Amino acid sequence: MIRNYLKIAIRNLMRNKTFSFINIFGLGLSMAVCLLVIIHLKDQLSYDKFHPQPNRTWRIITHITSKEGNAHTFASTPLPLADKLSTDFNLIESFTRIYPHNASATNGVKELRLSQAFVDSNFFNIFGYTLQAGNPQTALAAPNSIVLSKEVAEKFFGNANAMGQVLSFTGLGDFHVTGIMNTPAGKSHVEQDALLSMSSMPLLEKTGKLSANLQQWNNFTGAYTYLLLKPQVKQQQLTQAVQTISNGLMKQSKLEGKENFSFALQPLNKIILSEEMNSPLGNTGSRGKMLAEVVIAFIILLSACFNYTNLSVARSLKRGKEVGIRKVSGAVRGQVFTQFIIESLLTSCLALVLAYLLLRLITGQPFAQEITGGIDLSLDASTCTWFILFSLFAGLLAGVLPAWALSSFKPVEVLKNLATVKLFLGNNFRKTLIVGQFTLSLVATVFTLTFFRQFDYMANADPGFKRDHIITIPLAATSQPVFKHELEQLNGVSQVASISTIPGKDATGYASIRPQPGATAIGMDYYYADAAIFKTLKLTLLAGTAFPLQADSVRTETHVVLNEMALQRLHINSPQEAIGKAIWIDDSVQVQIAGVMKNVSHRGMAIPFMPLVIRNKPTAFHYLVVNTANGLPFSFLKTVESTWKNNTPTNPLKVNG
Repeated sequence: MIRNYLKIAIRNLMRNKTFSFINIFGLGLSMAVCLLVIIHLKDQLSYDKFHPQPNRTWRIITHITSKEGNAHTFASTPLPLADKLSTDFNLIESFTRIYPHNASATNGVKELRLSQAFVDSNFFNIFGYTLQAGNPQTALAAPNSIVLSKEVAEKFFGNANAMGQVLSFTGLGDFHVTGIMNTPAGKSHVEQDALLSMSSMPLLEKTGKLSANLQQWNNFTGAYTYLLLKPQVKQQQLTQAVQTISNGLMKQSKLEGKENFSFALQPLNKIILSEEMNSPLGNTGSRGKMLAEVVIAFIILLSACFNYTNLSVARSLKRGKEVGIRKVSGAVRGQVFTQFIIESLLTSCLALVLAYLLLRLITGQPFAQEITGGIDLSLDASTCTWFILFSLFAGLLAGVLPAWALSSFKPVEVLKNLATVKLFLGNNFRKTLIVGQFTLSLVATVFTLTFFRQFDYMANADPGFKRDHIITIPLAATSQPVFKHELEQLNGVSQVASISTIPGKDATGYASIRPQPGATAIGMDYYYADAAIFKTLKLTLLAGTAFPLQADSVRTETHVVLNEMALQRLHINSPQEAIGKAIWIDDSVQVQIAGVMKNVSHRGMAIPFMPLVIRNKPTAFHYLVVNTANGLPFSFLKTVESTWKNNTPTNPLKVNG
């Protein structure tokens, strides 16, 4: 019987080519948008699926309320938290902390800037990464040991055995390769090129190569705590434990007003598409943004389904005699309903094919990266299953009402006088559908225009610093002085500056600032940069100067530049009053305020102005920012590339414009 239904459906589609084309093309356009959302959603939901004990693995997060009553949630926690939980409470089977640290590495031949982090030796007990070489139980136990990803090991050592080899990290020293990770079984928000042993940190802090954070409870950013609970332990027990620690710290902290902080639990399998947090680790996505995408896609699909329903109801009178004859011949309403549903599903499947072709066409354009975010659009069994289920859903959504209406015809009425037949109150129902379709179309249009204007504003609004005709070049701190000097000699280069992170996307880190020892700590973003950054990016100084000339050549920080928001949080009345005042960074570094600059959108236009500290530490510089003349030809980049090869012939040049 299904075979006969399919034959009839195909004949009807072929007989009414114009009607079929309108329905298929209309559904296909809307489904193309929906397919893109489905691919994005599927990609997000594929993260963190290969870890061994997701139901017993938790991340600790931090809630902080400022004096003004502003609440913030951080994905990070202080480094001592895991040790205290493990020591004071018999709840944890294993734990690992992740402490990201940016530095360049060299094997004496090649120098690469890696994404790496210090982790505890139990890292492989919690996360599902496996080793191609080395023992996962001991690979990260000894100080100055390092585990590399397979790809990084091949970049440094080719086909040679990387085990036992030495990598030298800028500002950290030498590390011995004790393990090589296999390519992971899936995606994870915890992705690093290299894992450094946490046992290396005490000596690095003692020698001043790292900030002293291992025992600092007031640094809530930069480190991430993951716990594997014992099998018999309940979530409530761990919740009570972290609350006990929070309450104990609050009693010791002498905080005033509404300022407060507490630790909370987050399941490993709930990190992806969770609430947006400060100091996130890796790609966790955004629940709100994903939900907005799904809602907009559903509105577009619903509008197309209304269009299909309107057209089907309009054609219903032409199908009336067909229905009447089939019922006189013995067909029941359910059989007629099934026939029209199969026609709708067939139309939806054809629209699915068209939608995928349109999607491939769109993603083949130069702007595709902005649309897809680099997501793989190739078809596999899982993706095909998602698409087919979605097609069936769209077919049912579009075809249920027409099928119900057409199958309701009474054979005597349609065969005797078709003009007297009314469907769902006649024209009133069709008018309602048309009004609904236009309403949905209007909503979709308003949403689209609003988002377009918002993104257009964020793309073109003044962030407070120069971004036109600026190129950034990532490189190691050890290579910067010579290469920077040579770039400054090129025609068309106005200024060249060094910085730790590309401004406009994120900050280098988050530090605790105190106006005096013992005062309440204030969290602020920071960059490391040299004095030239202010002229290169056209940052406006309201008072004072950039760093002193000798600052770029000394190892110890002596001066900083704050923005207006930082002054406000420190309760300093004016920029002029701030000059020369001393502040303390992370309770360990005393510096003077050399200058005050205007607020800039250093995290992007979507984020309000935040307190910002520009610090000076040459060993932390990882990018050169080059201010070029307007309209430089493509040959200029060739000149830059030639200059690069003269300094680092073994590494390819990467330029961001």
